[in-house]
Amino acid sequence: MNEKTAAAALVPELAQLAALGVERSITRAAARSGTSQPTLSRAVRRWEEALGVRLVEPHGRGVRLTPEGGLLTAAAGEAFRLMETAVRRARGEAPGPTLTIAFLRSLGPPVVGELVSSFLREHPGVLIAHLEASTAAVLDGIDARQIDLAVTAPRPPGRFGWLHLGDQAIVLMMPATHRLAGRSAVGLREVADEAFLSLDHRFHTRQVTDALWAAAGLSPRITMEADDLRTIANYVSAGLGLALVPADSAAHPRTANLPLAEAGARREFGLAWRAADDRPLTRSFVDHARQLNERYPGWADIDL
Repeated sequence: MNEKTAAAALVPELAQLAALGVERSITRAAARSGTSQPTLSRAVRRWEEALGVRLVEPHGRGVRLTPEGGLLTAAAGEAFRLMETAVRRARGEAPGPTLTIAFLRSLGPPVVGELVSSFLREHPGVLIAHLEASTAAVLDGIDARQIDLAVTAPRPPGRFGWLHLGDQAIVLMMPATHRLAGRSAVGLREVADEAFLSLDHRFHTRQVTDALWAAAGLSPRITMEADDLRTIANYVSAGLGLALVPADSAAHPRTANLPLAEAGARREFGLAWRAADDRPLTRSFVDHARQLNERYPGWADIDL
């Protein structure tokens, strides 16, 4: 995705929003979309006022996307890629090389964003197609050659290539008004009598959380199952129960996420691909991810 193409002339603000999703930095997104940092900063404030939601928040010396910002920039990226494709077709141009990258929703913004943005800085002509899916759907897609690579969990069977990327904490989500919301950590035994909301059994997160309960010698009182972490976050915010969720996956302004006191409240995730896939573009992406691991150990770990 190149936000300085002819498509950007048609939808400049969409290009800027898409660039912000790739770069995760106002300065770099401005350079990527061919505008100035002050201009993009003013645009972000204008979008926030129009939408009534925060897109970015202070983080260290810069900013980071809010969950709402991650959602909207990802949608902008998809829409901008469609516009780029339409422009190329209208001009009769051959499409550029494409990589289809799938990911679990709980791993998308923090990990896939960094992987893709840093890769595209070195390979600006590549079109990245994104897909969100469950672990099973991701692996089926790789088998069917509809998906090239995936950021997923757990480690798949041996017919797939695998590169460990990081570990993600499992945290306790509760309403912001809950009696324990101010704690630094909570043990499962302290909340074992409360109602819990959970992803259904198709999801790896559910397997991990079931194992945590079993290791603690407890059985949770699950009152609702869902197939979307955002649905769970909405219900938790309404006071319908608590939930065990991957860190940084379903933030909500009316919930609090607390670390678990239990050891091992984490899951491994990594990059998967068809082991027999020897295409140069796929190998280039894998090599890029491996170089990130070597240069910045722990770069992809996700904690509160």
